[in-house]
Amino acid sequence: MFEMQTQKNNMTFSTTFKLNKKLVFWSLIFAVSILYLTTTKLFGWQILSPGYKKDVETFTATDFKYYEKYFKYKGLDVGKTLVYLPKSTVEIINNKSATFTTGDIITLRIILHNKNGDVLNEGGDFLKVWMSEKGKGAGSAGYVVDHGNGTYIGVIRALWSGSPNIKISLSFAKESIGLYVNYIYRNGMLRTVQGIFKNARGETGQGLCGIHTRTKHGICDFTSLNYGMRWFCLLPNAPGFDCSDWYSITGDMTVPTFTQSQIQFLSSTRYKIIKEIKVDVLGDKTIGHPEHSCSLINPSVTWNISSPVGYLYNKTWHNLLCQKVEPSFNRYLACLRNREIYMVGDSTVRDWLISMADILNVTRTTGTLKGHHQPIKNFSKNKRDNITITWTAHEFPFFTYTPNGTIHHFKPASYHLNVIRTKNPIVVLHWYIHIGYAPLSVYEEHVMNAKDAIVKFLDRAPGAKIFIKGPHYFEQYGEGVPYDFVRYLHDKMIFKIFDNIKHKVVYLNEWDITVSSENKDLHPPYDLRKPMIHELLSYIC
Repeated sequence: MFEMQTQKNNMTFSTTFKLNKKLVFWSLIFAVSILYLTTTKLFGWQILSPGYKKDVETFTATDFKYYEKYFKYKGLDVGKTLVYLPKSTVEIINNKSATFTTGDIITLRIILHNKNGDVLNEGGDFLKVWMSEKGKGAGSAGYVVDHGNGTYIGVIRALWSGSPNIKISLSFAKESIGLYVNYIYRNGMLRTVQGIFKNARGETGQGLCGIHTRTKHGICDFTSLNYGMRWFCLLPNAPGFDCSDWYSITGDMTVPTFTQSQIQFLSSTRYKIIKEIKVDVLGDKTIGHPEHSCSLINPSVTWNISSPVGYLYNKTWHNLLCQKVEPSFNRYLACLRNREIYMVGDSTVRDWLISMADILNVTRTTGTLKGHHQPIKNFSKNKRDNITITWTAHEFPFFTYTPNGTIHHFKPASYHLNVIRTKNPIVVLHWYIHIGYAPLSVYEEHVMNAKDAIVKFLDRAPGAKIFIKGPHYFEQYGEGVPYDFVRYLHDKMIFKIFDNIKHKVVYLNEWDITVSSENKDLHPPYDLRKPMIHELLSYIC
């Protein structure tokens, strides 16, 4: 009996020990897993393993609010909704004689018809109105009001005497916008970005990146690495990679966005002239210019005015908000001495750095101008001037064709504002083309991130000058982004977000100058960038 009890106790001990070993083993695995996930999150990334429940929506309430009426345009079965320009009409409604005096407002009624000749019973098409007179190197932008029933009102101002042409064009049909809205609703972004991974063995692989998860399997959450703004990448479809192996991105041009018939439709329905109307403008050669210096006006003025904010005459840009300083190398040097200029944005802002380097005669010593997006820093040739100009790419999403710009080159305004330590820096911020591939809520998220950082930064550095560079006009026929529509929504969003600090931040309207000059280039040419830079410097000097 005793022997049997002892044997039973020994068996119990042995079984318990084996069970405890399993318990210890799985406890260790659990602890290591928790440590792993915690550590990875601390270092800015986190893997969402199979079955991990984390839903990140492509669209938010913001997107649905602004995109709702375009969702119904899913394909090319446009029926009676598509505008037919030969049957559409434009007329001047406030002066049938088409004769005006310098300073007058010219009002146009635009009525869109379909191929059957019927007036469209809904709005949503994006129109553009501007005025030009080639012989005088003159141009100005107007604006259009959509009444939602196929009727639009165009408003433009006579800013110089002569015989200019008023031009009205269809920038984007509502059906074109519908293709864009529905595509990004399904896919998250219009363009495909691949994350490049390289493991300890030197093996490389790629995984799809975007602004939402799309799948729960093998997803790396890089939101914290993107400074709190959503960003995710799939692990490569091969063993031996983890999230810490991500080091670069590249744009994937092999993924078709639209079908050939859709691309043909997009090309055939955008940037089409509806009508040109010649008018006569009498009176003074040009309207009077403002007396207040741009450097002395309240920045809120730059936010609270509709087109035109300026005009071209003799191929010279005239600001209607304030008096620009005469371009002067010595004046600029005296104004910018011992100052740091930071530009955060895309390649169009990088072009600004090139133009500014030329205007200020500074030397580029770090970074290259093509091939990747590593930061570029310029220094004044004379060390006593102590002027520094830096450009850096904004955060993800950022589409680049080359893989040699590492992930550490893409940082938001919040990062740069936090590291700037000079007393009175100048900061230019810009988001447009790359974020135009994504839903409006992504833009909202990024601008909010920057706005919060700007508020804290100005408390720490009240002598700083902050500029928001607005979108510019250009034309892309085969691509699916309806940029006039995107620009309109971006302006609505950024004006709302910055409403309570507009008196501290200057908004640089680059739309009017690029419309006035009839620019078609994604990267405006040097002759157009130069007056933009002089206008920027006028707000500083």
